[in-house]
Amino acid sequence: MEINISYRHLDSSPAVDAKIREKLEHLKKYFHGKMNVNWVCSVDGHQQHKSEVNINVGQNNFHANAVDKNLYNTLDMALNKIESRARKKNENVKDNIHRH
Repeated sequence: MEINISYRHLDSSPAVDAKIREKLEHLKKYFHGKMNVNWVCSVDGHQQHKSEVNINVGQNNFHANAVDKNLYNTLDMALNKIESRARKKNENVKDNIHRH
């Protein structure tokens, strides 16, 4: 798994990096093969934190973003969106296999 975490208008934090890496471990059960993750944490002038996630696995691309006043909430919300999409993709693949 290749992880690139960047920050905009925000200082990097080892605690946030560790939290993101911990959360991404949960996604390994949905993806097989090399996973490239680009995670961007930012804050705007109104103190709204934003997390944007792009995950590339083979030919599959997943994108999610979340906005909240708390940065840690945005991490959870974005990851929940990615996990939901990955689960749905895997179910569709399984359904197609079992249909034939």
